[in-house]
Amino acid sequence: MNSPVSIVRCDDYTLDNVRLAVRTSFDHLGGLARFVRKSQKVLIKPNLLSAKDPIRAITTHPAVVQAVVEEVQKLGAIPLLGDSPGGVDRGVRRVWENTKLAEVAGQTGAKLLAFESKGVYPKTTPDGKTYYIAKPVMDADVVISLAKLKTHTLTLMTGAVKNMFGSIPGFRKGEYHKEAPKPKDFARVVVDIFSLTRPHLTLVDAIVCMDGDGPSAGDPRYAGLLLASTDAVALDMVAAKIMGFKDGEIDTTTVAQKRNLGAKSFDQIEIRGENLNTLLLPKFVLPSNRFYKMIPEFMVKLVAPLVWVRPNILDGNCINCNICVENCPTKSINPGEKKPRFDYTHCINCMCCHELCPQKAVYLEKSRIAKRIK
Repeated sequence: MNSPVSIVRCDDYTLDNVRLAVRTSFDHLGGLARFVRKSQKVLIKPNLLSAKDPIRAITTHPAVVQAVVEEVQKLGAIPLLGDSPGGVDRGVRRVWENTKLAEVAGQTGAKLLAFESKGVYPKTTPDGKTYYIAKPVMDADVVISLAKLKTHTLTLMTGAVKNMFGSIPGFRKGEYHKEAPKPKDFARVVVDIFSLTRPHLTLVDAIVCMDGDGPSAGDPRYAGLLLASTDAVALDMVAAKIMGFKDGEIDTTTVAQKRNLGAKSFDQIEIRGENLNTLLLPKFVLPSNRFYKMIPEFMVKLVAPLVWVRPNILDGNCINCNICVENCPTKSINPGEKKPRFDYTHCINCMCCHELCPQKAVYLEKSRIAKRIK
C-alpha cells in the first residue's frame, strides 16, 4: 500500500486560513478521528528550536499549532504541547513566550510541557543503542509532530524525521552530536531516535520555510504549503524535492529507508491535494556547505587541508552571550574578551554553535578552493 502525502496550499498564517488548510490536510489522510479518540492524551510536538519570534521562520508557527490543538479538542481529546529547545536551558518559559506558544496555550487551554523537567525513559534500538526519551513522548496515547521545513547545515534539511530529535531533553542532544560528528553518523542517530518515537501523524509547516544556512541562520522563504502524512519518510522525500534536493541526498531519509521505516521511492507515495510537480521552488538556496556531499568519503581526509568549511564569528553581530561556548559538545569554543574563540583542532563541525547563535553571529567560513565550488 502506498504512503499518502497531503499537500495543501495555505496563503498565509491568518488563523482561519490555517484552520481550513489543517482540516483539509487531515481529511486527505482519512480525518483526524482516524487517529484520535475521546479522552486520549495527544502530544503535539512543534519545532521550538530557540526563543525567536515566529516571523523568523525558525519555529513552527503558532497558528498551525493552534489549529491542530482545536481539531484535537473537537474530538474530546486532551492536547499537550511539548518539545525540548536546542542548547542549554536558559528558561523554557522564554521560549514559550517568544514563539507565541504561551498565547496558544492561554487561548485554547492546552497544557505546556517542559521535557527537561518531566524525566526520561531509556529506550533501546534493536542493535543495542540506548537513548533517553522524554516521558511525555512515550506516555502520550497519540503523537502529532508539527515540523518546520528548513535547510540545515549538518543534515541539509530538517523536516519530519529530524523533528523527533527534540524528544531528547537538554544536554544529551549535544552528547549525541559528539558521539556522531560526521553527517552520516549523526543521521543514524536521528533515525534511531525517530524509530523509537515514531509519531502517528506528521504535519510540516511550509507556509514560510527557511533556505540558505538553516536551521536558524538562513532566510525566511515563502512556499505557502502545509504537508502531512502518516509516513514521515515519504513526507521528507516530498519536501526535499520541493526544496530542490536530489534523490538520495538527505542522509536521514536514506538511512530510514534502509531500515524499512517508510517509503523507499516515489512509486510508493500517493500525493493527495496539489500537484507536486507544480510546486518546486525556483532558486531555493540550499546550504552553502552542501558541496561536501560531492566529495567521496575516501577523499575527505586528503582534501581537508585545502577544501574546508568551518564556523567562525562575525565581529559586528556577536554580543558575547557565550551560548556557543556553553553548547559546544567538544568544548572547542572558549570565552574571549570581545567574542568567543574557536579551537579548530577539536572542532567536529557539528554546527551546534551556528544553529543556536541568537544573533546570526556564527557564519560558515570557507577556504579559497571551497568558495569556488558551487
